Amino acid sequence: MKLITTLDIVALALAAIHFGVPLTYYYWCKKKWLPKPWNIKTDPNYKPKVTIIVPTYNEAKLIEKKLDNIYEQEYPRDKLEVIVIDSASTDGTPEKVKQWASKHPDLNLKLIQEPERRGKAHALNMALRHATGDVVIITDVDAWLASKNTLAETMKWLADRFSPSSSLFSGG
Repeated sequence: MKLITTLDIVALALAAIHFGVPLTYYYWCKKKWLPKPWNIKTDPNYKPKVTIIVPTYNEAKLIEKKLDNIYEQEYPRDKLEVIVIDSASTDGTPEKVKQWASKHPDLNLKLIQEPERRGKAHALNMALRHATGDVVIITDVDAWLASKNTLAETMKWLADRFSPSSSLFSGG
């Protein structure tokens, strides 16, 4: 009685290749890249102009809470731009945005209203044409910024401008 057939050997070889090659590659990448100091320098004082794009469609119930969440950010008002792009809402979302904006004139808020709904991708492309920030953040109405310093904490990681001479690109 044969304990191991030719088919068993082929199956074991294929399994070894199927799992062994990716694991070997992972181990090699881990050895090469993970112990490497990336030398990313953070700067808590780095405050680029940020554009936050909020695409909406029938979001009247949540839009004011979203705008309040953005407004609560401890980020310089002159460096913050909010673009609400509305895709032909029928529930009064644009009116709520206008009311909110009139109560908060210190925030640079632009409302762009599409005459007909063409989808989120079209709305985002339209909003991006109006964005003037160095950094653009796209967020849904129901996604909340976790704390009042989320923007500032995030931007500090973008302060380090990589150059071709940095160790990240030198391959060394």
